[in-house]
Amino acid sequence: MKLELSKMQLINLRNICKKGWGGYSKPSDELDEMVKNGLLTKKDGPFDDVVYHPTNKGYEYINS
Repeated sequence: MKLELSKMQLINLRNICKKGWGGYSKPSDELDEMVKNGLLTKKDGPFDDVVYHPTNKGYEYINS
């Protein structure tokens, strides 16, 4: 099954993969969709924020 990401999702995934993480002040529906597809993981951050980390599947998607 080929995943179809929006342009904004692709930009966010590239940036998160480049840094190894991405911190956001509140959860994002677009990023949560990528969590459901296994491209990212989501954890509560230390400052009442949300932190997303790429999975191996996320790195593979960006590098393909």
